[in-house]
Amino acid sequence: MSTVHKKDTHHRRSPLVCLALACIAVVLAIGAVTFTLIGRDRPLLEPEATLNLRLSGNVGRGADPALSASGPVLRVAIAPVISPESSVELYGELIAYLARKLGRRPALLRGENYSEVNDLIRMRQCDMAMVCTYSYVLAEAAFGIKLLVAPELAGRTVYHSVILVPTASSVTDLSELRDRRFASCDVLSTSGWLYPMTYLKERGLDPDHFFREHVISGSHDRSVFAVRSGVVDAAAVDSLVYEQMLAADPALANDVKVIHRSPPFGMPPFVVPADVSAEDFDHLQEALLNMHNNPEGRGILEALGFDRFFIPADSAYDSVRLLHKSWHGAP
Repeated sequence: MSTVHKKDTHHRRSPLVCLALACIAVVLAIGAVTFTLIGRDRPLLEPEATLNLRLSGNVGRGADPALSASGPVLRVAIAPVISPESSVELYGELIAYLARKLGRRPALLRGENYSEVNDLIRMRQCDMAMVCTYSYVLAEAAFGIKLLVAPELAGRTVYHSVILVPTASSVTDLSELRDRRFASCDVLSTSGWLYPMTYLKERGLDPDHFFREHVISGSHDRSVFAVRSGVVDAAAVDSLVYEQMLAADPALANDVKVIHRSPPFGMPPFVVPADVSAEDFDHLQEALLNMHNNPEGRGILEALGFDRFFIPADSAYDSVRLLHKSWHGAP
């Protein structure tokens, strides 16, 4: 689901939005992408799907057929940091691996947005979830969740928000984007929304009336494609996603450039509901922490671009808590 917040427009689509719809559908080759307006009423919980891939409900290659018809399920929710079709390809093998280690059937749950993944955790509809840092901060404060692990990438345990514009753009700073078209992946994204909006607010600018259009793309890779294809003039994205896309397609550097990089934030974590049993928590954590020591697990990590998993400190997310307080004017 992609969302457009258009300046001074409430409940109608402009020709530009219709064009954006067509362009993103072509660029991403994923079929129709729906644009709605920010603030439109939507159900609180509307999970897109529980995906049962291959082998009668198991996710990923090598899932045990003996578990396909019976046995407990390992339900893993993945926030749409990247587009859903990419999430299935990248995380399906990880979930299948964990399920085999725990003697369960794997199930991948995809929330349509970050908020829905938080709702899956809150309503105890998943056993583990990968969430954004801002989603974690909000969920931990609202209903309590537990940090499980976080990924290390290329020796790094932090990431940044990066502001992208077309390479031909004359814009050199986020504050120069007034009345331009801007893309974020989600309003619960630290890198895509919280950081850039707080950056503007702290400089005396009103984010609600700053951009001509604020497009909620639904994932960071879609935001990158929106800049590359000219659907928007700029986007705020997760530096890890952008760097992985750049590594896979070096020609991307010919089309987009980074004009701003935020301070570092703690790595997006994997979390579990607050009431998970100590036994289940330990088994999950141990399986993840030891993946890099297992040949199969190491191969899955490499496919994801991860070195290994580590146990993050809750204090790693204090900078996001400070952004949240700044955004809401809290003391």
